[in-house]
Amino acid sequence: MQIYSIGSLTQPLPKTDRAIALGVFDGVHIGHLAVIAQTKDTGGLTSSILTFNQNAKEKPKESLPLFSKDDKQEFLAKTGVDEILDFDFDCLRSLSPEEFVTKVLRDYLHCKRICCGENTRFGLNGAGDVAVLQTLCEKEHIEVVIAKTVYCDDTPVSSTAIRHCLEEGNLPLATRMLGHSYWIHTPIIEGNHLGESLGFPTINQPLDPSILSVKYGVYISSIDIDDSSYLALTNVGIKPTVGSDYPLAETWIPRYTGSLYGKQIKTRLVRFLREEMAFPSLEALKTQIQNDFQTLEKAFTPSKQIKAVFFDFDETLQDRTVAFRRYAQRFVSKYFPTLSKEEQELRVQTMWEQNGNGHAYIGKNPYISYREYFPKIIALWQWKEAPSIDALIKEVNEMLPSETCLFPGAKEVLQKLRERGFLVGVITNGYSEMQNRKLALSGLRPLLDLTVVSGDEGIHKPDGRLFQRAASRLGVCPEECLYVGDHPYYDMDGAINGHMHPVYFDAFDFHHAPASIPRITNLLDVLTILEKGDYQ
Repeated sequence: MQIYSIGSLTQPLPKTDRAIALGVFDGVHIGHLAVIAQTKDTGGLTSSILTFNQNAKEKPKESLPLFSKDDKQEFLAKTGVDEILDFDFDCLRSLSPEEFVTKVLRDYLHCKRICCGENTRFGLNGAGDVAVLQTLCEKEHIEVVIAKTVYCDDTPVSSTAIRHCLEEGNLPLATRMLGHSYWIHTPIIEGNHLGESLGFPTINQPLDPSILSVKYGVYISSIDIDDSSYLALTNVGIKPTVGSDYPLAETWIPRYTGSLYGKQIKTRLVRFLREEMAFPSLEALKTQIQNDFQTLEKAFTPSKQIKAVFFDFDETLQDRTVAFRRYAQRFVSKYFPTLSKEEQELRVQTMWEQNGNGHAYIGKNPYISYREYFPKIIALWQWKEAPSIDALIKEVNEMLPSETCLFPGAKEVLQKLRERGFLVGVITNGYSEMQNRKLALSGLRPLLDLTVVSGDEGIHKPDGRLFQRAASRLGVCPEECLYVGDHPYYDMDGAINGHMHPVYFDAFDFHHAPASIPRITNLLDVLTILEKGDYQ
């Protein structure tokens, strides 16, 4: 992926036809992902994100960004687009809607498809809306794709809605809308060691004044250190009892010993506990911290109640065998249009079989490497005119997610679990770009409290730490989680390694998991297992 910082329309850019996602993309929430997903699988167009940077001093407090520029680019990079076009707002602010379309989209960027949300505004003083964009782009033969607003329950997902959640301390809804945890990500600095003298050693992270601050107060938080996850207590604010020269996040990690000074970690806020307050004495402050720790201890201590249900994605929520066959059919039709239907079907079958009949895994092998897969296909077919392996890999990353096919009951079971008060999430192995795009196109993200993709985390199933990390980010114990998956090694062993209760989803009648693990063939049977307590 290329990142271009653009200060003027005279700055040279590669001349290529583009499919562009337009927006500020603050926080890169699940609504943004639905827009960006439309830039892929577009017949060879360069997938691009056109975003803006504006001086924080020019922004009212209620419009401050949710994350830093570096964090924003990290989120955008995970979408798998070819390039980010990061414009200095000054070079665009004076353009009328007409000038933006003709000078920027048509002449400078060679845009052939523009993708945006229903509430997009553009041009001088936000004079242009999506109707204006459609009218202007039609004249220039630019396709316009308007992504429908995404809702979490009855709330439309937007950066403004997320800001309100953060200002009110509603972290669970903010996390659902973002599709990932909200975090504080600044270097750890040395403090006055007061917490250590009270018996609660803390790390201190100054708040970035150019970023929106969450509600001041005490939170349960989750921190990843060396691939392990820890629940912690974080006070966000100005420490009114002892005073602080600037707002900061002060975090006590009860079960971690070691020095983190100088490191830059992500303190993920999970749940708001109480308002920040001034205490009459240090002893009173110490007593309150002990009370907060008791609350945290409850989160550390497993109960016999299931609070969260996690699912694998491929071959659990999605029928990847169907999705891969659809992709193979498109692939063969594209590259071998003159073959007879019988010959085309034989090639589809070859692609399907060489991909493990469309299954995500073959035995205990990891995800099939397309860098090894495509040379085999080329050799079998003696395909002399084949595109480069890199081009074929890029294409499968775009085309396969477009064919995402959910199993019957996938959405319904998530909805019913939510109605019954369970937290719901996905823990999936796979490449970041492909898995995140599948999730964006599946329509499931608004129903999920959390998604964890191994390609984003650097650890993979069956490593139990991936499961523990997911539980920590929801503020629950792994022992209070059910995990539904299809693979006896990656999913069942992984869940057990992570101290979750495994449930084997056997859509293809394989019977591979141990008999001691509950087996279902219909996703809705998860509800029965929970009702009867058959996960013990």
